[in-house]
Amino acid sequence: MQHVCTELPVINQDVLGHIFEHGPMDKTLCGAAAVCKAWYSPAQAALYREIFFFPLDNRPRDVLLARTMRTCPHLRRHVRRLSLITLWTHSPTPELCDWIQCLPSHSLHDFQWTWIRGEILPAIIASPAISTISSIQLRGRLYSVEKLGPILDLPYLKTLSLELTGHETGDLPPPGFSRLLSLRIHLSLEYGPVFDKLLSAVGSCLESLHLTHKICFDPDKDWALFAAIETNCPALTSLAIHAPFGAGQSIPIVDRLLRQYGHLERLSCSEGAYTVGMFESIPPSLKILELSINGSSLPYHSVLLELLARVRMGQRQLKALAFTCQGPLDGLKIIANACRESGVAFCQNTEPYHAG
Repeated sequence: MQHVCTELPVINQDVLGHIFEHGPMDKTLCGAAAVCKAWYSPAQAALYREIFFFPLDNRPRDVLLARTMRTCPHLRRHVRRLSLITLWTHSPTPELCDWIQCLPSHSLHDFQWTWIRGEILPAIIASPAISTISSIQLRGRLYSVEKLGPILDLPYLKTLSLELTGHETGDLPPPGFSRLLSLRIHLSLEYGPVFDKLLSAVGSCLESLHLTHKICFDPDKDWALFAAIETNCPALTSLAIHAPFGAGQSIPIVDRLLRQYGHLERLSCSEGAYTVGMFESIPPSLKILELSINGSSLPYHSVLLELLARVRMGQRQLKALAFTCQGPLDGLKIIANACRESGVAFCQNTEPYHAG
């Protein structure tokens, strides 16, 4: 008589974790956690892996989440990404956020904090999970640059993104030992002393700098801004200069910076921040070039073809050429064909036009 196996096959826990992390949504994961013991832990891990916490109006969902994290210590270790939006004018908000201080150290991988009013709460920055994190995104107004001091002193922080107006007051004490490798700054109003203070504190270790700022409106401040980069950031291998508004004229800012960074591997810049001379200054080490174009025609068409010809002759190491534009670009097909002949990956991204 043939034996019939009635045991269900066992799915490896790593496989279950991958399925739950990339497949079901929240409600499905809640149900999956109740199916059997084998599914319970990986389903819960996926459910709490990324938390979006928005305690502005005492919404039932956020109140319940705060209570759950306070009373269920075994769930805290699953949190890998935390997005927090706060409005400190609502008095219950700090109390609803107290569970963040219970998250274990070395558990979070990424922390994003947006505050609509008020300032950073030191208790959250000093909590075990935040104090051992490697990546932080801050979105909100810093009235005093001194508030950045405890963040820059975080011993494991490698990536920081923040917004500055240029009008921040106060002084920034030098960090004890900065490990910051990547810095993204959105300078919303104008260049100010805070930019120099920040780069003076962390610039010596930076490998990547991403700056978003309107340029070509005040040339003196533009040159002061980029002089601060030259002075304080000697070891950059990745540089991005993005202008959110179209410039009426081009100034050779990136041209000048390239003369200093002979080991640059990645460059991303907006139209208006460079001139035709930039292409002559591109170092042989550059592997990725990204250009944002405002109009409907491709500027510097011929020099781009010359650059790709140098790649074919082995004089440049360019591996990828990308364009971000508002619509179709005249002449881009010729560039795409030249990229294919040179073994360079070609990419075109279209972004919506924002009047402004």
